[in-house]
Formats: sequence, C-alpha cells, structure tokens
Amino acid sequence: MASITIKQAVAEALDELSEADFLRFCDLLTDRREEPRVRSSSVEGKRPWKIAEVLVSTFTEPKALHVAVNILRQMNCNEEAETLVSKTKACVDKRDPTLRKTLKGELELKASQEALKHTACRPPLHAAQQGGLPVKTPKEVEAKVKTSVLSEGGDPCNDRLHLSRCTLRFGKYKGQTFKWLLENDVGYAAFIVGSHQKEKAPTLHQDPLTVNKDSLTKYAMAYPEVVSKVRFNCAYKKAKERDPQPGREGDVLVGFGAHRSETLQDLYESKDPEKIRYVNYLRTMKSTCTPGSKMEDALRYIVQRDQEQATAAPFTQATISAPRGGQTKQKEAGPKYRRPKKDKTNTENTKK
Repeated sequence: MASITIKQAVAEALDELSEADFLRFCDLLTDRREEPRVRSSSVEGKRPWKIAEVLVSTFTEPKALHVAVNILRQMNCNEEAETLVSKTKACVDKRDPTLRKTLKGELELKASQEALKHTACRPPLHAAQQGGLPVKTPKEVEAKVKTSVLSEGGDPCNDRLHLSRCTLRFGKYKGQTFKWLLENDVGYAAFIVGSHQKEKAPTLHQDPLTVNKDSLTKYAMAYPEVVSKVRFNCAYKKAKERDPQPGREGDVLVGFGAHRSETLQDLYESKDPEKIRYVNYLRTMKSTCTPGSKMEDALRYIVQRDQEQATAAPFTQATISAPRGGQTKQKEAGPKYRRPKKDKTNTENTKK
C-alpha cells in the first residue's frame, strides 16, 4: 500500500459520500462554533478535493482529520469515519508511545490494567515453552515488521516507526510491541534495558534474544523520560550496594517521590526550603509508611540524624556560652589603685 497523506484520505472519504451526505457535511462544517471557523463562502460549490484543502489550510492536517472524523460520526457515518481513521493511522501515529503520568505529572511506573490483564491471561511459562513457536532469526523478524509497516501505509525507512512495530521475544509480555510496552509498563521496560546494558558483553556473534533486547534499548532510550528512569535505576542499585557499609547510610538514594535521585544525606542537610518541607512531611509519615519500603529506610535515617542532633545540642550550647579555651575571666583580688587628685590651691600659688 502506497503512503497517503491526511488531505488525500479526507478528500477520498468525502468523495465516497452521497451528494446529500456531502452537502450535510459542508453544512455541519460551517455550523461549528469552535474557533477557527469555516465561512459558508469557502465551501459553496466546492468539490471534495477543495473541501479537503479548506480543512487542512484552516486547521492543519492533524486537526483537520479530527474535525472530519467528528462530523462524519455526528452524521452517523461511522463506517466512513473508521475507514478514514484506518487510512491515516500511519500519518498520525509516528509510533511515539503515549507515556502514562501520575496526578503529579511524574512517569507512571506501575503496570496498566491492560498489562495486568495480559499477564493474568498468559499461559504458564513451562506450557509456553513446550508449545511455543520456533525462534525466528533477526532477518525473519525484520521482514515481518517491514510488511506490517507497509500494510499501514507507513515508511519502512523510518527507523523509529520500524522499531515501534518490533515485538518482544521474551518475558511476560512476549509478543507485544515495543510501543505497547512503553505505554503499559514502562517500569518493566526500564528494568530490562538497564539490566541489558549492564550485562551485555561485546561480541561479533549475537543471538536473536540479544538482538531483540538491543532493538528495545535503542527504541526506549530515544525518550528522555525513559532514559532518566534507566539512569536512576542504575544509580540506585549502586547506592544500595554501599548500604551495608557502616556509616554510609546517607549515601543511599531516597528512591521515591520528588527527590528520588537525591541521597538521604543531601536531602536531610539541604537548605532548600522545599526540601526542608519534604523532610518535615516524611517525619509525619512515621506511623503510616509501609514496612520494608524505601520510605521506611528514609525515615529511619531521618530519625537517626534527629537523635544525633538532639544529643549534640546540649554540648553545642555549652560550648557557645563559654569563652575560648574554656576559661572564665577572674576578677583581680585586693583594692584597686586610684590616682590621687591634684591640689587646686597649690597649683594656683605656683602660677602666681
């Protein structure tokens, strides 16, 4: 299938409408109350191709598609609307994943309901291995992906588009596309990529599984938020390895919340008002945090530092109140020497 533009697809969809439906489409287009609006004079006596040009010049291609599909559905031309969406799928979807976010705008790392449903319906590992299909070679996988891209009217030379259509050859989401994985369980994707980067050894010969992980890494690391998560996982693991060493508890990363990439020591000692408020907030969570969680580790460190400061406070106060050297100034014993006053009478006689 040759590639098709949004304008071409809209023009073809309008051309396939009956004359009555086409005129109704134009009426609904000019009746829109949202800005920008289309004037009646812009559509009167125009053929489908010209109407498509008006849509694109007024709204831009992506928005023009959205407007056209909505009007078709408003007319109950649902089949025509779905056909238009299908034809333009490769134009609109550049295979960039829609990364889920929390209410705070942070990357959502928990698996989606779709991912949970997929793993629940997945057969046991030993059954999948016994009845599974033979592993395809990298060339066979590439040929299948190319066919899939072409069938949607996409450009097979678009590297990211090509990678988005690759499927996982391992793990609990085996058979799902890379794009699907980032949209439904980016936390798992970041874990796989980080582990692969650490364990991979340079070699000329690569097995199909390694090639598949290489491709996933290339696709996932194209997105800054995923890169940040992979780097955080790596830094946290290194910090965790230093955890058992006595006196180095503060080197461990916080590991959660807005300051997850800070070390416990840097967070506790920070003069930043926002970080101070965050530490105070953590103090209030002492009775409600989950046992064994990263928050409990942070609270343990905060309580330890608080106790150390409380113990050191009396000694510090005593040191501040005492003069240097720990000595107090002693008053000299005995009467003070006073200078005798001059006799004014003798002074006056001398002058005379």
